[in-house]
Amino acid sequence: MKKFILLSVVILLLTCGCYDYTELNDMAIVSGISVDYQDDEFQVAFEILNTVNPEDNPDASKVYLTQGNGPSLSEAFSNCSLEIAKIPYLAHLKTLILSEEVAKEHVEEIVDFLLRDNHVRNIFYLAIAKDTSAFTILNNTDTNNPVVSTAIAELIDSALFTNNIAASLNYEKFVVNIIDPRKDTYASSIKIEDGVIKLGPIAIFKGYNMQTFLSEDESATFNLMNGDSKEIHFKVSCPNDENAFIVLTTFNHPKSGIEIEDNTVKIKSEIETRIVENHCKMDFKKVETYEGIQKKVEEKLSHDMETVMKQSIQYESDILKIGQIYYQKYKQDVDFRKLKYEYDAKAIINRNGLIFEVEE
Repeated sequence: MKKFILLSVVILLLTCGCYDYTELNDMAIVSGISVDYQDDEFQVAFEILNTVNPEDNPDASKVYLTQGNGPSLSEAFSNCSLEIAKIPYLAHLKTLILSEEVAKEHVEEIVDFLLRDNHVRNIFYLAIAKDTSAFTILNNTDTNNPVVSTAIAELIDSALFTNNIAASLNYEKFVVNIIDPRKDTYASSIKIEDGVIKLGPIAIFKGYNMQTFLSEDESATFNLMNGDSKEIHFKVSCPNDENAFIVLTTFNHPKSGIEIEDNTVKIKSEIETRIVENHCKMDFKKVETYEGIQKKVEEKLSHDMETVMKQSIQYESDILKIGQIYYQKYKQDVDFRKLKYEYDAKAIINRNGLIFEVEE
């Protein structure tokens, strides 16, 4: 009797697995979506994974695209689905790409539409197409990037551990920032240079509306201020010669934080650095040499943090969550632009190993 029950359970599990597998094969797995807006219509494209067995068709591409237009997102998505003989399956979505026009004017409609779709998991990345259309990005396949949506997700993931200009948040966190009235959100951008997809700088938002792109240096500094970056390069002039320079890189995550006292905001960041390129004719056996370089790095970091904050204030985009931090402490709202800002930068230089001067 026990053997019969065990056999029945095994058969049931196996048949259920086959049933799910068959259902999945009947679906079109959407890996990427692009959304543009032109002539008062949304233009939507799906990047769909080709599930044909490679042995049956070795020359088949890994993905195919479908397109649909409409005055509303629902119509555009529906028209995009009309070209597919299968049911669109969005649970494996990797990347959603928005044009600048959509990011500036129609993000609220995107958020509302996706919230109504119970099949979408909000762990994908949202990216803004910089200086091109979202469809151009999605359609930029080659042998190195046969699945564009996956390539973009990998670009963002890898950038979080190198010279960081990517936004370290997925779509779910992007939306959480939007709906909180005391902070603003941001997103990665993607551009095409010489036919190659590359990461662009971070786009910052006020509410649902994109305001501007930070520069790449500002994007890296912003991530450092957030404590998200691991590796950022600093090029500073030599303490004894303004015409020569030295390059340092950070390692480990910075110790960053924000302190508010009355109407003064102190933005603090402590970084660990090491020298990677030296053009300074100085004696690196002396402590004074490192102290001079450290001062240069701290001055640059303070200046860069101030530049990011000025951008945030100019575009009314509270990407550092100053309003939220202020409310948590004083239980009242404040216009973060009217507060006074101070910057406390500290650099620690790792002296391990040998340092060689670069020959002229």
